[in-house]
Parts: sequence; structure tokens; C-alpha cells
Amino acid sequence: MITAAGLLVLALLGQPSRTYYWRDAGGQTHITNTPPPADAEILEPPPPPAVEPGRLRPAQAGSQNLVPRGYRQVTLTPAQKQAWEALDQHLLRARIANDRRTLEAVTDSLIHDCLWGNGLWAMPLVPLLALALMVLMGWWLALGLSTALRLPVVGGFLILGLAFGHLLLNVFLYHPQAARLQQNLELLELHMGGRIPRPERHAFLLQRYQALERTAEPTQAPWRFPKEIRALREAVKQVMVDP
Repeated sequence: MITAAGLLVLALLGQPSRTYYWRDAGGQTHITNTPPPADAEILEPPPPPAVEPGRLRPAQAGSQNLVPRGYRQVTLTPAQKQAWEALDQHLLRARIANDRRTLEAVTDSLIHDCLWGNGLWAMPLVPLLALALMVLMGWWLALGLSTALRLPVVGGFLILGLAFGHLLLNVFLYHPQAARLQQNLELLELHMGGRIPRPERHAFLLQRYQALERTAEPTQAPWRFPKEIRALREAVKQVMVDP
């Protein structure tokens, strides 16, 4: 059962973690994945993965959003730019303090938001519903057939449901996740707390992005995509700690 196996493997990715934006009594802005203290002022800027597939806009001529060679140049909205700059400052303080735990926690939080934010947490239900619908249709059609034909008909619709569910899994979950991860992790490379990955480290991440995109295709086994997610997570952590 290809689709069922793929959905089971999704559980290995974990549940989405919440990112908190808040300001302390001294006026300093913080971005954490743990709840802020009781006296903190809760802020509501968009999280870094506010840049979604289809919302990236090419930079206009004369734009001041210059990026290093090898990176895509995009124009962020003021709210998106503010969120990324706040994240950059947060990572800079962690880097100065040699706080590896915070660097890795921010990476985990961003990847979780890319995977499950903006309603993607509900997308695994789509292939399951498709599978249930196809099985129900096969059962309904088999009611009017002879006993010898019922099992082949239901089995045939079950196979069709698995194939259809696998296609929906790739279209409605894997492809959006892959696109969001690449877009936002490329932006993260430019906001790593005053550091930019060395060319060989950037090339290393590009290989992981491309591998992730390949495993999002319907021709790939559904458990390969979660496996690439885990590999990408470790790769980004390595680059985050040692750009």
C-alpha cells in the first residue's frame, strides 16, 4: 500500500512547532520556539517562511536588495523583510555567544514551518480521502455483481485509489513542501547572523534542494521524500553552525 506507507513515514517528520515573536522589558526583540516569559510583549510579524511559491517577485531594476552571486534576487514585502532582519539579528546574537543549540533550534523551527504551515498540515488527508472514496465506489459497484467478481472489482478500485492517492500526495503536499523549503532556506542562507555560506557549502545545499525536488515526483517511492527531508535538515544545521 504505497500511499499508506508514505503517510505513515510522514509521522517521522514530527509535528509543526510554533515560532514565538516577542519583545522583552528592555525593548529587545526575540524569536524563539519556546513560549516567552509572562511579562513579554507578544509581536505578530509574519514568520520567515512568509515567502510562498508564486509570491516571489523578481527584483526591479535599481533595487537595493543586492544578493551575492549564485543566489536568486527577490523582492520582499516590508513585513517579510522585517521578519528576516529580525531573524538575522537573533542568529547573530546566538553566533556571537557560540550558542549552537539556538542555531539548530531556529533551523528546525523554520523547516517545520515550511513543511506544515499555512494549512499544509491538513494535506495528508487528501490522499486518504481519495483512497476511501475509490474503495467505497468499488464496493458499491461490486454489490450488483456475482460473488466471484466482487473481490477483483474491489481490489482493482483499491489499486486505483492507491495510485490516485500517491499522485495527490505528491501534488498537494510534497511539491509545495519542496518549493517552500528551497525558497525559504535560500533566504536563510542570506540571514545566518552576519555570515554567508562559503561557495562549496552553498553548492552542498543546492545538491540537497535538487535531490528533494526529484523525490517529490510521482515516479518516486513516497518514503524517499521524508528521507530527503531528514538529510536536508542535517545539511542545513551543518551549514548553519559552520557556514
